[in-house]
Amino acid sequence: MAKDYYAILGVSKNADEKAIKAAYRKLARKYHPDVNPGDASAEAKFKDVSEAHEILGNPEKRKLYDRWGSNWEAAQNFSGAQGGGGNVEFDFGDGLGSLFEQFFGGRGQPGGDFEDVSVRPRGVQPTDVEKAVDVTLEEIDTGVKRVLTYQVMDACKSCDGTGYVRTKTPHACPVCGGAGRTKGVFGMGQPCSACGGTGESTLEKCPTCRGAATTPTTRKVEVSIPAGIAAGKKLRVPGRGSTGSNGRAGDLYVVIHELNHPSFTRKADDLETEVGVPFTTAALGGEIRVPTLRGPVTMKIPAGSQSGQTFRLSSQGIAKMGGSGRGNLLAKIKVTVPKHLTETERRLIEELRSLEEVKA
Repeated sequence: MAKDYYAILGVSKNADEKAIKAAYRKLARKYHPDVNPGDASAEAKFKDVSEAHEILGNPEKRKLYDRWGSNWEAAQNFSGAQGGGGNVEFDFGDGLGSLFEQFFGGRGQPGGDFEDVSVRPRGVQPTDVEKAVDVTLEEIDTGVKRVLTYQVMDACKSCDGTGYVRTKTPHACPVCGGAGRTKGVFGMGQPCSACGGTGESTLEKCPTCRGAATTPTTRKVEVSIPAGIAAGKKLRVPGRGSTGSNGRAGDLYVVIHELNHPSFTRKADDLETEVGVPFTTAALGGEIRVPTLRGPVTMKIPAGSQSGQTFRLSSQGIAKMGGSGRGNLLAKIKVTVPKHLTETERRLIEELRSLEEVKA
């Protein structure tokens, strides 16, 4: 009996990608071999959860699974054989849909038990993997090294990524059920391609991956994040993706996610910030302390400065890529007024107001 991937993850058939991913992460943490050392039951559940996420987490595979159930891989390969290719949306319509049903013995539904192993893909292709990394402005300014731990789905070594192995003892062919013939395009029986019409085969699901063709593998790699890197930039780490049946591996792409800073906003290599200036300093001129990523600095304020004015502090921004200097810090001033005045302060301000009224 084929697996019900929705039941394995504990989600409904209408679950969105976010819900599927959340369910997978929760169950993967619960049943991970590192958390349950020596527990064969937990290991089997972990493999089921990983397999379910591999199918339901992929929009194209999920579409095929929802329509054809356990026949989805056969449908995918049949679509490719018709010239559609593996990445084309699988929608045969009335004509080719009926052809597929006759050729493979009818439509499957999730939870069905039909699986034509004769049309399974020959091995797993290496794939690239993306991993997002959170970095602060301070880390971007100086550059930083990070050790990343992540999971990939490698081709199963026991079956070389095919999902099936050969046994020494022949048994009923899993494709034709031992009949030696399968339903043809026009409903006529034809010799089974998996057993050559004998009804017997030494082919069976791989006990390691349970027919999934892949097994989860944990990777750990140190990545150097250069100073000045832009948010959203991808760093390529060759050969650290998922390994295929041919022994080659895809690449790891580290996606830079810049964390928000409480004091600064980044604009390319420049930083923007807002600083308060007492109204007396704004009126008479003076100096204020302005925060930077590398500590506060002194900035001169000319007399008569207005709230909202922006002053530039050269080379106080983010380090530029390649070590070619730094951007600037753009400090926008906000004139502040004291909430509580002493009697002397109040008297002096009233005198100032009187003088302004005279000038007006």
